[in-house]
Amino acid sequence: MVWIVLEQLEDGLTWRQIVREWDNKVSKEAISEAIGIAHLIVKHEPFRGFNVGTRRKPARRPTALAA
Repeated sequence: MVWIVLEQLEDGLTWRQIVREWDNKVSKEAISEAIGIAHLIVKHEPFRGFNVGTRRKPARRPTALAA
């Protein structure tokens, strides 16, 4: 979770400590990306994706089959 990594940075953990905390499942590149998208993260709200504001085309309704 991006917000957890951001909290760890806020708490003063180094990038190396964060990588160790996550058992190498979070790389330094991932930490850098987390910092890059930090402005998109709102703590305590579920993540709904980056394209929340975009409109989708309505689903096509199946046409009735001729008998």
